[in-house]
Amino acid sequence: MRKLLYLLVFAVVFTACDTDNKNTFNLEGNFVGMENQKIILKSVKDNALVTVDSVNSVDGKFSFKGQIITPEQYFIVLENIGAEIPFFNEAANITFSAHKDSLQTMKIEGSVSQDEYMAYSKQVFRFQGQLREIVGNYQAAAKTGDKATMTLCENQYNMIDSLKGAYNTKFINDNPASVIAAYIAVRSSYTYDLTTLKEVVAAFDPSILESSYVKILKERIETLEKTAIGKTALDFTQNDVDGNPISLSDFKGKYVLLDFWASWCSPCRAENPNVVAAYNKYHNKGFTVFGVSLDKDKDKWLRAIEDDGLVWSHVSDLKGWKNEVSNDYGIMSIPANILLDKEGVIIGKNLRAEELQNKLKEIFE
Repeated sequence: MRKLLYLLVFAVVFTACDTDNKNTFNLEGNFVGMENQKIILKSVKDNALVTVDSVNSVDGKFSFKGQIITPEQYFIVLENIGAEIPFFNEAANITFSAHKDSLQTMKIEGSVSQDEYMAYSKQVFRFQGQLREIVGNYQAAAKTGDKATMTLCENQYNMIDSLKGAYNTKFINDNPASVIAAYIAVRSSYTYDLTTLKEVVAAFDPSILESSYVKILKERIETLEKTAIGKTALDFTQNDVDGNPISLSDFKGKYVLLDFWASWCSPCRAENPNVVAAYNKYHNKGFTVFGVSLDKDKDKWLRAIEDDGLVWSHVSDLKGWKNEVSNDYGIMSIPANILLDKEGVIIGKNLRAEELQNKLKEIFE
């Protein structure tokens, strides 16, 4: 009987150890020319880097060990020179090798996920290079007032950006069991409507459903469901330009365009004249705008309001992309807007230019 109990205990301990080994990562590095360097291992939590561990290199060599369930993006941070090196960590033996003068060509071996991401990135880098060139051409044309070239650049940009989006979509669809695919879906999620996002998540293989990236996508689905057309808008209160609290519910009885923007956002500033025109045309008929700014600098925020003639109510917590209202509404890119009826029910989203004018004409005329 004692022998049987011993065997059972041994089996439990062995199984636990085996599970730990399956989830263990071992990182080893050799950075030539960077002796006695403080090296920090960081992961991403809630859109911020958090320290996992830190060591001092000895003759440029260092090591980390820990537990990880599914692959995630981590960073090796070289504190003395301010370098942050992203990589995909996973339960494996991963090695880093580089020279202090060539960190950009660092060699990372042992992570299947890292290899997969680098293979994916090669084509993305090509798209990004083309987009940067087009932006440079656009800026040069803008300085000389060459509108024909500016229009050509806009069309070229949209075409390349569309090809980049199609490439991302194909990669995600072709790799349903890949955490890298889920990571790319998170980075692309601002382009997905609710229906598309649900389809993306539903297609993932069960083996990666515990990935932090799939969980992020599911949380976004929940947010978009709360702010879908037909839902009652989430009430909130933030301070206006004078520090006085204003609530969305204060505007009940009016049609309200909840406008998310920022002084530093060029597309937002370009759209503002259209919003001003809509406000001037329909304000006396029961329409208003309620601006939520993703600014951090109050002076720039106030200057943009004055320069663009935005005479309606504005609020902000001056936290930039961490604005609590924008996060509650799932705003991942600006300009963005939400149109509410007199009862605070969402009847339109992201209406710009003629779309906004046509929707208001439908309502009031």
